Amino acid sequence: MPFRTTYIFFAAGIALLGAMIIVLGLNNDRDQEASEKSMLITLDNLEEIKPMPARDMYGFVKDEFSYEEYTVRQNESLYLILRRHDLSPRQIYELEEEAANVTNLNRMVPGQKYRIYYKDDEPVSFVWQPQPTQYVTASWNEGYNVGLGEIPVRTVTRESAGIIRNSLYETIVGQGNSPNLGSEMAAVFAWQVDFFALRPGDHYKVIYEERYAGDQFIGIGDIKAAEFQHRGAEHRAYFLNHEERRGYFDEEGNSLEKDLLKAPFRYSQRISSNFSKNRFHPILRENRPHYGTDYAAPTGTPVLAVGDGTVAEAQRRGGNGNIVQIEHNGTYKTAYLHLNGFAPGIRKGVQVEQGQVIGYVGQTGLATGPHLCYRLYKNEQPVNSVTADLPAAESLEEELMTDLRRVVSRYSGMLDELKLIERVADAEDSSGSSRNI
Repeated sequence: MPFRTTYIFFAAGIALLGAMIIVLGLNNDRDQEASEKSMLITLDNLEEIKPMPARDMYGFVKDEFSYEEYTVRQNESLYLILRRHDLSPRQIYELEEEAANVTNLNRMVPGQKYRIYYKDDEPVSFVWQPQPTQYVTASWNEGYNVGLGEIPVRTVTRESAGIIRNSLYETIVGQGNSPNLGSEMAAVFAWQVDFFALRPGDHYKVIYEERYAGDQFIGIGDIKAAEFQHRGAEHRAYFLNHEERRGYFDEEGNSLEKDLLKAPFRYSQRISSNFSKNRFHPILRENRPHYGTDYAAPTGTPVLAVGDGTVAEAQRRGGNGNIVQIEHNGTYKTAYLHLNGFAPGIRKGVQVEQGQVIGYVGQTGLATGPHLCYRLYKNEQPVNSVTADLPAAESLEEELMTDLRRVVSRYSGMLDELKLIERVADAEDSSGSSRNI
């Protein structure tokens, strides 16, 4: 191709490329202008955007509705409540008909809270909370509507630590904590700590959750980590919540749970007579073996199965009175004597779970007062349940240890930093005497 022709094509290509660049630049400028204009429009309109209206825990818009809160009184029914707020019998009937397939509005219990909502000073809705996290709304201002609602539960992490002077319960409550925290801690350490013989100077540290429905406290959640020092021995518990395993473990992955509880009660009861091979019987007036531990407790106090098992006996038997025997495995068996009565469904052959109520403290058989005689057998031989070394549950699987170490790493330092509230010197001033939980 001649040089001149080649030059012409080259020049034309350069010109075309320049034109494309100019066009693209113009388009980019237009896009940027449009974007900036859009941004300006958005900023200009920000003041016109109205926030979502604030609602209360039951979903009512605060600026549109007012309410009055009441407590269900003795022998008060929905009919009486709504009649007092000017609803006609016909309206109440229509409302109850609407509620028939949703809930029973006539199951209100004295002491429960309810609200009457007003709009323009006219009553328009009734809200009743039968459960801490559940409520019922009944409205009549725009037709009859009845619905169920759930109050979201939120958890708040708390910390507590203290040195025991008199009891775990008093120490925890004295620091402004829920008394239920003591019960939960006793459940965590039920297999390591003798809560029937706490001593001044024992101490605890705990990181736990409190559960709230709205602003209402509804109970203790999970104990995340805890420490209990009893008679110089320190025990720590870490909560692992894994889909394959859930429970409390020490730093090495040993389960804190045992196959058997230390005692058959939720709370501590006084030991009135210990295990003995030669005890003077208060009724028979002679020395004879006492193969159990007697716990003095009020008549009707619930008695718990100390472990999973099968009821081998549930009947009245001579001087033992009403007795329940439970076979836990091929090694361990427990017996509960002098019961006032059996819990519903407790009979020979039924399966029971650890912590299940099986009967109630009484004075049946040869007994001078209401108490429980609790007996533990190992390989058919009676053993002292107070001093027995109870079997441990299975340790954590190796493949889950990484998850446990992560929990330990998170909470061990937090436990270390918790400061004990009570002065150790004060606790030691009265050391030496046993204290119950």
